[in-house]
Amino acid sequence: MLTQSVPMFEASPRYVRVEGRTPEGFVMFAFSVDDPELNVDLIMPEPMFDAFCTVNRVRFLAPHTSSQHEAL
Repeated sequence: MLTQSVPMFEASPRYVRVEGRTPEGFVMFAFSVDDPELNVDLIMPEPMFDAFCTVNRVRFLAPHTSSQHEAL
């Protein structure tokens, strides 16, 4: 049995890939836990996005290139 003082989810790395910004001030981004290729798309106002990233201690990933989008 594995015992940890920090729950596994809390210790897992979290990633953000910014996909774009809207004229209204929203940030569109992909968020993932542990595996950067398995993510959910989210959108939130810039101040909320900044707080979200701080609380989750995210690692920022480079944006996808157009050839990477075509491969998906």
